[in-house]
Amino acid sequence: MKENKIHYAWVIMICCFLLQAATTGIYNNCVSLYNPLILKEFGFSNGAFSATMTIRSFVSSASLILVSRVFNKKTYKLIYVVCAALCSLIFVSQIFYTKLWQWYLENALLGFFLGFILTVPLNMMIQNWFKDSSGLALGFAMAASGLCGVVVNPLSSFMISNYGWRSGIIMLGALCFALIVPTILFFAKWTPEEKGMEPYVSSEKGKEETEKEKLSDDKSLILMTIIEITIIYCITQYTYSISVFIDSLGYDVSFAALVTSAIMLGNLIGKVLLGSLVDRFGSFKVTNITTVLIALSFIFFAFFKMKILLAAGGFFYGMSMSLASLLPGVLAKECFYPGIRGSVMSKTTSIATLVAALFYLGVSYSYDLFGSFRISFLLAVILCIVTIYLSKKIEHKI
Repeated sequence: MKENKIHYAWVIMICCFLLQAATTGIYNNCVSLYNPLILKEFGFSNGAFSATMTIRSFVSSASLILVSRVFNKKTYKLIYVVCAALCSLIFVSQIFYTKLWQWYLENALLGFFLGFILTVPLNMMIQNWFKDSSGLALGFAMAASGLCGVVVNPLSSFMISNYGWRSGIIMLGALCFALIVPTILFFAKWTPEEKGMEPYVSSEKGKEETEKEKLSDDKSLILMTIIEITIIYCITQYTYSISVFIDSLGYDVSFAALVTSAIMLGNLIGKVLLGSLVDRFGSFKVTNITTVLIALSFIFFAFFKMKILLAAGGFFYGMSMSLASLLPGVLAKECFYPGIRGSVMSKTTSIATLVAALFYLGVSYSYDLFGSFRISFLLAVILCIVTIYLSKKIEHKI
């Protein structure tokens, strides 16, 4: 009877799912819908307002570098609860703003505290609990950000249309706090040892496969990993400009919400599907095929205005966020020794976040300069090609 019980690792997966929904799902994937409304009300330029996300990412990159050092079984509950409370209060405070510098300050503070509760600690928790099926577990947990976008963006559209954008901001801040605090206080466990358990392994075959992994601490391999993940992070930065892009084509907020939801749906399905495929085929084949689909999405955005193709492009593009969420943890497990995985993930995510922040600013100002996103979309196609090249290089090196 004892062996038939569900391993607590699957409860941890659900906890990580809820935490991902509350952090990346809300603060990264559900805010772009509000940007055109704020721009129109206060008269900010797209480039100037986009600097808010750049500032957030810059500050987040500093706190991300500390994650592997400060998170452990004694500190994780306190860190999560305090950061969740502060993030909610800081985020909701923007309903009172009238000046651009206030959004800059808000995102600097938000970025610092968000850095401690975004994807890196979730990756670490999944790795602590899963020795086998970690790709599936990580994919399912990270899919929460996509599901949150699919569910919450239409709700945000409803709140905006009926009560104004400020009511939607209050809703998002309260929802984040409500998801994080009970999950952390009552269900989450940092390691199996906290419950007197061993990590999950599905079978003896799984144990043998884990032991046969090719692991390394090669600095050139770490560098290539950082570059590949940084490029993928840069590609995800178009998420925050999609509503502005759709608005520039003459479509209303309802269609912008539809395309944004299509992106989140691609993000959702992509994470579960890619996580399962990674367990079966490894990260390299999955990365290469997915990147081809992402490149196709940018071609749709650059050259077509048909609604069906824009929505399809949104769906394929959403898979870029799937890769960005999965690859730091998956590559760390496939390529590096356990003792350095947390450090590699923390450094990689920090650098990728910093560079992606600059890239996002460039995308935004390119629209102000050229009056179109086409040039930056074509640049993204080139970046996809480089990603595939690096993936093959890393695969051959290990």
